[in-house]
Amino acid sequence: MLLGVGVASVAGVSSLRQSNAWIEHTYQVINRIEVVERAIRSAEASARAYRLTGHPDFRSQYLASIPEVERATDALGMLTRDNPVQDARARTLRDTARSHLSELRRLYDLQETQGLDAARLATDTGLTLRQWSEIETTGTQMRRDELHLLAARKARSSRYADRLIAIVVLGMLLSTAVLITLMVSVTRENRRARALEQDALGAAREMRCSLEQVDRLSHQRHELSRYSGLLQSCETLGEIVQLSGETVRRLVPGASGRFYLLRASQNFHESIASFGDALISSTDSLLPADCWALRRGQPHTLVGSESLQLTCTHLDAGTPAPGTTSLCLPLSAQGASIGLLHVSASADAMDHGTAVDELLGQLAEQLGLAIANLQLRETLRTQSLRDPLTGLFNRRYLEESLARELQRCERRGLPLSVLMLDVDHFKRFNDTHGHAAGDALLGQVGRQIQGGVRAEDIACRYGGEEFTVVMPELDAAGAVARAEQIRRAVEIATVQHLGQQLGPVTMSIGIATFPGDGTTPEMLLQMADATLYRAKAEGRNRVLHVSHG
Repeated sequence: MLLGVGVASVAGVSSLRQSNAWIEHTYQVINRIEVVERAIRSAEASARAYRLTGHPDFRSQYLASIPEVERATDALGMLTRDNPVQDARARTLRDTARSHLSELRRLYDLQETQGLDAARLATDTGLTLRQWSEIETTGTQMRRDELHLLAARKARSSRYADRLIAIVVLGMLLSTAVLITLMVSVTRENRRARALEQDALGAAREMRCSLEQVDRLSHQRHELSRYSGLLQSCETLGEIVQLSGETVRRLVPGASGRFYLLRASQNFHESIASFGDALISSTDSLLPADCWALRRGQPHTLVGSESLQLTCTHLDAGTPAPGTTSLCLPLSAQGASIGLLHVSASADAMDHGTAVDELLGQLAEQLGLAIANLQLRETLRTQSLRDPLTGLFNRRYLEESLARELQRCERRGLPLSVLMLDVDHFKRFNDTHGHAAGDALLGQVGRQIQGGVRAEDIACRYGGEEFTVVMPELDAAGAVARAEQIRRAVEIATVQHLGQQLGPVTMSIGIATFPGDGTTPEMLLQMADATLYRAKAEGRNRVLHVSHG
């Protein structure tokens, strides 16, 4: 009888141990399914981030994640060999994962050879969604079956435990020592099972936290990618700073701050815009020495809970307060400083490791380049439309603007006057004083003309010493009065050149008015020019309108 109880006890312990081993195996399969999905998500997130930003760190992360997916799917296949149904699903999951990695590899290769835009255009969202749907469906099915197996194996383990306890109770009559030994064995195995269960639950919690962090980072990367696309379409500085402020608040909820731009004097930064309700106040203007970020050319962070910090003097005294964080980001392009972005937010919103700092740093880099490109476009546009010597518009701009203004005045039934102006005896002045003095004279005449016209008038250098002014909505009498003011201003002005006072000179002006003197730009220019030469023939230094006899 004692031998039978001993044999039965040994058999019960063995069955319980085997049952617990299967329970552990089930937990391993469930955990491996989570590892496979996490590895695939990591590869997808890294590939998408690299495709959207082109950052080399994401490229390295993506390349490193590919073998991790292969190892995870192979390990899952090894664990499910004992179950034909799960083994088939594991192979399906592995094949789908490889297909998805192949699609990611195709887009990666396309990006490496043809650039970011080509890879973005080639992205097949539908295919990606279908592959993800198949991966999630297969993973869910495998997880559901493993949970069913886990419940059944736990029930079986419980039955084995109950049977073993009954045998032990019966054996107590024969041997108290055998009972104690069996109870210790059962207790040990149960503790191990509970420990395994706790480990599995802890791993599941950690995985949830990791997935939440991945989802948050993916959302932030999406916002940064959206910002990059919209930034390229901004045409004004106001649009750029508005978009940037909105994006900062999306990346860091509750954030506030200011945008500073380096002024032409190269000596101070002036605030051009702010966003959010200021948690930390900053001055409207600052010198480079007032900010540690501008001094060092690197981001500078201040955390309210830290006592020993280098505080920027452009912030209010005593800031940042506990619970808040301040971040100054220098804006630069081509190695030259062009401004500063100051961001302040609660410490909780900024407390995500280095991820938020890195995202804001990338935003600041793109912002600096966008502002520099906008300034360059404005400079090139001004150079293409302005005469560099006089600062007036050039002939190309005159031809475009005269046709446009003439059509507008014609539609509204309003007059338009064209003035042709020419400096009298300019060649003689040039021959007497030299070309440099002639250039100085033309610059002075250009300033006198610009000062004598209205804001809506278009003053241009037509060529040489000849100028043209388009005066929309001004009739003949008004144009003659304006022209007379310009002629008198030029007549009394002198030019300072190489320490000498040159001049004054005189100017002849011819005027033609739409619609009486012409209905096309060519006709008005011809009539004004002919009238100009008539004014010169009548003695120069005078204003003549086409209608004057």
